[in-house]
Amino acid sequence: MLSLLLRFPRLPVLLALAALSSIQAKDAADPARFEKDIAAFEAADQVKKPKAGGTVFVGASNIRRWQSLGTRFKTSNPVNRGFGGAHMSDVAHFAQRIVIPLKPKQIYVNAGGNDLHSGRTSAQIRADFENFVGQIRTALPKTKISLLAIPPSPARWEEVESIKATNTLLAETCAKDGAIDFIDTFSLLLGADGQPRPECYVEDRLHFTEAAYDILTSAIRWQGAVLAHVKADALTPPPARPILFVGSSSIVKWKTLAADFPNLPVVNHGFGGSELFDTLTYAHRIILPLKPKQIVLYAGGNDINGGKTADRIFADYQALVALVHAALPDTRITYISVAGNPKRWSQVDTVKAVNAKISQHVKTDKRLDFIDVFTAMLGPDGLPLPDIFVSDQLHMNEKGYAIWKKVIAPHLLTQ
Repeated sequence: MLSLLLRFPRLPVLLALAALSSIQAKDAADPARFEKDIAAFEAADQVKKPKAGGTVFVGASNIRRWQSLGTRFKTSNPVNRGFGGAHMSDVAHFAQRIVIPLKPKQIYVNAGGNDLHSGRTSAQIRADFENFVGQIRTALPKTKISLLAIPPSPARWEEVESIKATNTLLAETCAKDGAIDFIDTFSLLLGADGQPRPECYVEDRLHFTEAAYDILTSAIRWQGAVLAHVKADALTPPPARPILFVGSSSIVKWKTLAADFPNLPVVNHGFGGSELFDTLTYAHRIILPLKPKQIVLYAGGNDINGGKTADRIFADYQALVALVHAALPDTRITYISVAGNPKRWSQVDTVKAVNAKISQHVKTDKRLDFIDVFTAMLGPDGLPLPDIFVSDQLHMNEKGYAIWKKVIAPHLLTQ
């Protein structure tokens, strides 16, 4: 299972674990140093207590500094319980005061880096995390717990082997428990050179930029769906050099894909609700290993709905193209235009802007292609055809997919 979660070499990690086990345990720092922060949380809750059944993010400064948390996870009523400099022992110590009273449905924990930096061992961090889990399970047995990996950072790169080893131990603990998700953000924050991605860190080279929070958001939302694809591919290997369909829910819901193109090696790796950036984030898991001869990408509508600009979506598209062609220079990348739909018709100007940017860009590279489904889905009045959507007025029915099949088929590689 860890091979699916962690992309760093196993032998150095084992050696690091062995070395860490020989380090003398250091006592936990006095949690009283955070009394002012904890009292502030409690006072705020007295004024306006968060709704029960929400999502609590708890941990150290990269949680505390996550200012866009409320926007990114607004539908799950997120509450930020980060306090800068916190150790895992502090998270466990204050659980009864700042987490459990909120009765959350989901908890995300991100701590451990400060513990290592202060000399605490990975075994102590695991014990403190288990203490936290035990308290939650006793008070809130139905609450789901997820643990974010300790991230790398340029400022503490000399500690990277300890971080890797501790992440391995924590991931094993989560796997053994069976009900805790370990979210591997560590590997996603590294570049192709194996070093921390500079765009992910502010000037202090320790704390996150919004680019890093983009990655954390993607991992939290989609690691499970991505690993499901990886597992399915391991059980039933995809055909060699497939035509790989990737993207959001309109790809996921294309249940007749194989039947619609019976003589072609089509594979569906969509994950519903995803944005184009999410496909970029997980290209190394769901695209590159399959070495597709063609990628058919449908994404961008959820990005627009989430408030991203046409320029940002186009930049993510360019980044995905660059990533794929760096590894697979001969792969054809075909972009299905963002479609219009009745539910989001107010966003049509941005839809058109995205489509225009990408349709012009594909002319610069013969390995790129653009398919205009937007126009094909409009009626004589210039509005989306009313009978090609299901009741949510967002996703297509069989008539809608029949249009897609007809428009897309000529663009698929037959050899």
